[in-house]
Amino acid sequence: MDEFDRLLYQSSVPAPPDLPEPPKPWKRSMGFICWGLAFISITLNFLSLDLILPAVGTALLWLGLRPLRQENGGFRFAYLCATAYALLHMTTIVLLATPLDQFLTSLRNADWHTTSGSVSLHLVLRACLLQFLLTLAVGGLWQGLKGVFVRVGQSPRTAAAGGLVVFEALLLPMALIGLEGWLLVGPVLLVWLLLIFNLRTISASLDEVGYALSPAPVRLSAGPAFGLWLGVPLLAILLLPLLFSRLPVNSQTEVRVPGGDLPLREELLELGFPEDILSRLTDDEVSRFDGAYGLTVKGYPLSSGDFPDGIPGTVVLEVPVQDARYGFHVVYLACLFWEAEEAGGYMEGIKITSDHHGVTVRTTCPQGTLNWTDGGVLHTAPIRFRFRSDGSWLPSYFADFSLPKTAGGRMEGYVFWEAMPTFPELQILFNYSLTAAHRLSPWQYPYTLPSDVLLANRFGPEWRSRCWIYTGQLAPEGEYDSAGY
Repeated sequence: MDEFDRLLYQSSVPAPPDLPEPPKPWKRSMGFICWGLAFISITLNFLSLDLILPAVGTALLWLGLRPLRQENGGFRFAYLCATAYALLHMTTIVLLATPLDQFLTSLRNADWHTTSGSVSLHLVLRACLLQFLLTLAVGGLWQGLKGVFVRVGQSPRTAAAGGLVVFEALLLPMALIGLEGWLLVGPVLLVWLLLIFNLRTISASLDEVGYALSPAPVRLSAGPAFGLWLGVPLLAILLLPLLFSRLPVNSQTEVRVPGGDLPLREELLELGFPEDILSRLTDDEVSRFDGAYGLTVKGYPLSSGDFPDGIPGTVVLEVPVQDARYGFHVVYLACLFWEAEEAGGYMEGIKITSDHHGVTVRTTCPQGTLNWTDGGVLHTAPIRFRFRSDGSWLPSYFADFSLPKTAGGRMEGYVFWEAMPTFPELQILFNYSLTAAHRLSPWQYPYTLPSDVLLANRFGPEWRSRCWIYTGQLAPEGEYDSAGY
């Protein structure tokens, strides 16, 4: 090194160290808010993401607004609405895992009709309340951001937040109408993505103007708070369905006394009534066939290997009887048989559509009993049916029950209903059906009864089902032909 270079080196000043990046207090909160709105609004219907993503989004939205709640009234209002939204969302998730949600729906048994189908009015009102709270939260965010820009003496750059308020408000009528299809939803989704992206840039603008954010004090840090908001609903989804995987079997079962020496039993045997079934009926049940003048047996005999897991073997008997009021009517008896290994199953469902034409026959609500042996004693429990309309106004009846855990052998169900002719002078043929459903898995979310699945006619992998369709006959004595149809 020469003298000149040495002098230059001695006179040089060390370069200043790299300055740390200036703090960006708004970036974290606005990031939580934007991701929260994204997870709430966009859901994926696989791997339970339709449940997990909204729960994550709800927690993130609340965490993003929590530090801002003392900045101004707009943020405080948004935080309160986000808290109410999170509490209602969590309550909804817990209720959907229990029979209580079904009970609340039954208090106001009405449907809301959309272009994509009918939805329970109870679910519609709850969804509207959630969306309304979310819209108010976004509205409070918009006003809070405007207040911040005014405080630093700049014109508000909050068009994206205002657009999100309009977007969230428009989701209410879109949902009530039942808007579907990518050609309609796609442009709306694109606009929403642009609004979220522009909202994210607002935090950069606030950091550039140097607005000092003083986060509100909190008792729980972001991690534990996020775990609380997310953990409670996830635990409800995982555990509560297991607690309600079965329906209670009537504990006040009475001892069943089949058999008897009614002369009517001999008459039914002469008509071709299966003796093994007749021997299992009580005298009260046999008396339903008093005045019988014909009989048709369908589906008998059956072997248990003919049906998928949990589906009972089925025999249906059609017995026309004399009737002083109508001249005659027809008594139907559906006999259901479950093997011993099905004892303690999760849920069973039966749907009976007693007349597919819907206008030619008057029918009664089915009545049934479930019979099993426990410790050598024959017991019975009722199978209760109720009418539910699927929009077609067909006379369909549904029953939900579980098989007992203590059955020591084959379980049997006997279901009776009657059909009366609308025009007694005519011989009428009509179609009726019986559908059985069986739930294979103890876990199912949301809580769903077999009748709900049968009504919607949508069976997932956790269900087994089978439908039997038969032709029935209404004809007075002398015209009834058991072999002619």
